[in-house]
Amino acid sequence: MLASSATGAEPRDQAAAKQQLEELRRAIRATRRTLQANQARYSKAVLALQTAEKKVGQSVRALRQLTEKLTQTETKIKTLENRQAELELKKKQQQSALAAQLRAAYAMGEQEYIKILLSLDDPHALTQSLTYFKYLTKARKQQIQALRDTLTELARIKQTIEQERNALRSLVEQKRREQARLVQHKLEQEKAVANWKANVERAETKLQRLLANEKELQALIEKLHQMIEVFMPGQSLVGLDRLRGKLRWPVQGRLAARFGQKRPFGALRWQGVLLDTKEGQAVHAISAGRVVFADWLRGYGLLIIIDHGKNDLSLYGHNQTILKQVGDWVEPGEVIALAGKTGGLSTPALYFEIRRNNTPVNPAIWCR
Repeated sequence: MLASSATGAEPRDQAAAKQQLEELRRAIRATRRTLQANQARYSKAVLALQTAEKKVGQSVRALRQLTEKLTQTETKIKTLENRQAELELKKKQQQSALAAQLRAAYAMGEQEYIKILLSLDDPHALTQSLTYFKYLTKARKQQIQALRDTLTELARIKQTIEQERNALRSLVEQKRREQARLVQHKLEQEKAVANWKANVERAETKLQRLLANEKELQALIEKLHQMIEVFMPGQSLVGLDRLRGKLRWPVQGRLAARFGQKRPFGALRWQGVLLDTKEGQAVHAISAGRVVFADWLRGYGLLIIIDHGKNDLSLYGHNQTILKQVGDWVEPGEVIALAGKTGGLSTPALYFEIRRNNTPVNPAIWCR
């Protein structure tokens, strides 16, 4: 009986195990489908974030350019106002001179020309008096015309000043509204990315994403080296070797992450430094060079890369906006971007990296 019971129980155990295995397989398939769907949505959200951040960067750059134009125009307006003050003084002087002539003419009476003819018997004196009278008349007309010209220029300058101020104020206000709208859109996209990222992180670790980000950056650097050799041969850049320990940091800020410091996930270490800074803080080029990359890159946000020659590169990531384009030459200390938190940061910071022969080096050794 015991043998019979065991024989009967074995098929039931096998059936239960088979059923459990099938259920596990179904659960795995469902998890994969969920993961794929979440990854697809996450990728779409990241793409939307990329678009939004680039648009915000463009708007910030446009507003900066407009602000510079406003400053230039205010200087122009100041010059016009100075000219206006000069013309006002000139107008008063012309009015005083003309008033003196008119008073003199009135004192002589309306028939001054005939009086001169009748009051002088000496032909020589008569000729001198008539010549003097004609001179005064001509001078009076010239003063009247000069006063008219002054008044006309004054009116033109006043109109120009008003037009310049109204147009620029309108444009500045329009750009500010546009920037506010784009920033709001960016915040909405960041929220969407955060939601889907939470779903994805239940199935994949942050380490995998960081590895993917570094791999993408490495591939980009290798591609840039190839492009520099092909499209920028023999350029007059001397590299950073002679500037070791003399370079200025691109921004002033606290070191939030040091070179070689272990990251929170796995064995990954920082290949650059992370500098805490303010949103919109000016980012400066550490040395002369040519911009070889200026775009959005996953994990680094709005990123700008400068080639300094001799296989030396400097990288500046997470910017709010980029102020230079690929191919632009930059001088030491020149503003190339404004710091931000693009690429997934929660607070503003600048990621800064120096690479020599495609190998990251400690920026603290090069900057002071």
